[in-house]
Amino acid sequence: MGTPELAKDVFEALILEGYNIVGIVSQPDRPTGRTRELTLTPTKRLGLAHNIPVYQPLKIKEDYRFLQGLNLDYILTLAYGQIVPQAVLDAPRFGAFNLHGSLLPALRGASPIRYSLIEGDTITGMTLMKMTLAMDAGDIYAKDTLVIEEDDHYSSLLAKFSPFTVSFIKKQLPLLLEHALTPEVQDVSKVTFAPLIKKEHEHLSLALPSLQFVRWIKGLANEPGGYLIDQDKKIKLLKAKAYDQRTKYPVGTLSIEDDRMLLQCIDGSIEILTLQLEGKQPMDARSFINGYRHYHLRLLK
Repeated sequence: MGTPELAKDVFEALILEGYNIVGIVSQPDRPTGRTRELTLTPTKRLGLAHNIPVYQPLKIKEDYRFLQGLNLDYILTLAYGQIVPQAVLDAPRFGAFNLHGSLLPALRGASPIRYSLIEGDTITGMTLMKMTLAMDAGDIYAKDTLVIEEDDHYSSLLAKFSPFTVSFIKKQLPLLLEHALTPEVQDVSKVTFAPLIKKEHEHLSLALPSLQFVRWIKGLANEPGGYLIDQDKKIKLLKAKAYDQRTKYPVGTLSIEDDRMLLQCIDGSIEILTLQLEGKQPMDARSFINGYRHYHLRLLK
């Protein structure tokens, strides 16, 4: 059970390893892009390519009867995108398991990879856990760590998760099937959360201190990209770093100083390194400065 490219990469590796995948459950296909053309999910494309049945219930809480005829031993889930009912958890003979993109019990929820950056973590990882009705609260069967580099943002970190997770599950799945992994109960005193990133979170908050502001830029870049508003148009900020602790201009002022593009935050300024004007391609700050010097001392919101 899974939907995005990360799930597709992991499931494909298991198919190529020779595991008997009897079905793939994905979110429904959605309209995408400017044309709003209906686009197949990555895991659906994988299923079709390997002649594996694909199921796409609109609401799996209400539509799960298709599982009854699959004679399941296990369910393995990665970024499926829906909360599953107890009837689904009970369907496989030996249990339903989830690959979660954090070191549980830290960052339970829908957006663990993004929040590892928003929280300023230096390591993250993958956890293999037993699925329960409570979100990401089941027993831990295995986990491994992945280093977050200083320059990482969401897109770069997500790209690292693909080979990392493939390697992880190739090692751990045989042990799980042999019942050779010892479950560990999660320490509830160490639980933190990574809630779903919604549209409103993409509008960066100028009330944030500069360090947290930069972390939110990392957590949203490059897709969908955090933005500020200039004269009713979005400016996406895709890469930035802390610059100084001066409060020289009103908060939200974009200035150009010594060929640097600076944004005034509440406790200092940050240097914008990569940005994207609405309707334009991303560009580095030097290219932007050369073409848009009239942006000097713009007050963004």
